Amino acid sequence: MKRLPLVLVAVLGAGCAGRATPPATPAPAPAAAPAPRPETTTLRYAVGTGRYRLESQSHVEQEVMGQTTKVDVGTVMLLSVAVADASGNLGIGITIDSLAMTLPPGMPAPDPAELTAARGKTVRLVTSTQGQTISVVPPDSASATVKQVTQGFREFLPSLPAGPVAAGTSWSDTTTQTTPTQIGTATVHMTRQHRVLGWEDHGGTRALHLTTTGTYTLTGSGQAQGQAIDLAGGGQRTTDAFVSGAGVYLGGTFSDSSLVNASIASAGMVVPVRSTTHSTLTRLP
Repeated sequence: MKRLPLVLVAVLGAGCAGRATPPATPAPAPAAAPAPRPETTTLRYAVGTGRYRLESQSHVEQEVMGQTTKVDVGTVMLLSVAVADASGNLGIGITIDSLAMTLPPGMPAPDPAELTAARGKTVRLVTSTQGQTISVVPPDSASATVKQVTQGFREFLPSLPAGPVAAGTSWSDTTTQTTPTQIGTATVHMTRQHRVLGWEDHGGTRALHLTTTGTYTLTGSGQAQGQAIDLAGGGQRTTDAFVSGAGVYLGGTFSDSSLVNASIASAGMVVPVRSTTHSTLTRLP
């Protein structure tokens, strides 16, 4: 705000010649405007429907008896998502409209019938209005591959804080979940740190930018080719997500890297498996 100029008051006294004129008194300065407060808002996810495209690229390396095998796998999914009220929480249905996978030459191609069978399968979640997962129901009669793929939908919505949020807001949480693997099951315990970066333009929509970094440990067991295998390891995960002021999830990017040791007691062997995955989720018009 511009400072107002001082007002000079002239005292005129007709017929008062010879009387001293008092000094001019400046007008009081206006009070300083208060500093603007950081922009805050309280976000809750809204009910509604939308379609998304999920693209993932994974690189896996495993070492057996000094020989390293490297595999790159690409996955593309189209999803239909419906969010409805569920007695104060949210009921979310995530339906696979299509699923495609690509592997390098020489690797066994995924069974086309299995990928076709994935179409129409729905994962059902119950979450809080801030996105915290309460329950997950995987699709019925789905293959092990589809069940493993859809486990990633467990944390489909980014976590939001319970109170007002603004740039710099941060919070943390821990999660533990059991997930299927190609050989059995694994339990993942993760500690996450969340932070609000602020409002940005995301694809033409004003959205709140949220980041999450997490570290996790993994333990599990199963069988492959008739041999018992124990899994132990861990990794790191980062997420950048965008949510509109209306409570619509607009998508984001996800990166994960891990090192898991597969122990085969019958062979006296430990196979280190390193993997990295980068995914992009885009909300379609």
